[in-house]
Amino acid sequence: MDYRECRRLLLQRIAEPPPTRIQLLAGPRQVGKTTLRLELAGEAGTAGLYAACDGPEAALPGFWEGVWTRAEATARTHGRVIVLLDEVHVLGDWAARLKGQWDRLRRRQVPVHVVATGSSALRLAGG
Repeated sequence: MDYRECRRLLLQRIAEPPPTRIQLLAGPRQVGKTTLRLELAGEAGTAGLYAACDGPEAALPGFWEGVWTRAEATARTHGRVIVLLDEVHVLGDWAARLKGQWDRLRRRQVPVHVVATGSSALRLAGG
């Protein structure tokens, strides 16, 4: 799928009433994942919540929990939240952790969309 088609599909899906599904966007470095994520964040405005899972803050205790606490607060304030996780594959046990948070937010009926990106397709696919 090319950049335009991917962008169109993601915009279509995050326009649906949340929660819908977790979007995983994988691809090699330098193909436009970050550009696309930044465009989505810009279009989401204050309802967008970006977290760099490969940044130094991601190694700090409470980083992951803080993302989801901020997501819930954003959803309460803006009626929905789009959580944009960049390089999520860097986090250990990311798939189980993401599913756990997704399930928790769905049970609480938090209107959330999740778009997670990663440049390691094998690590994304393997979870």
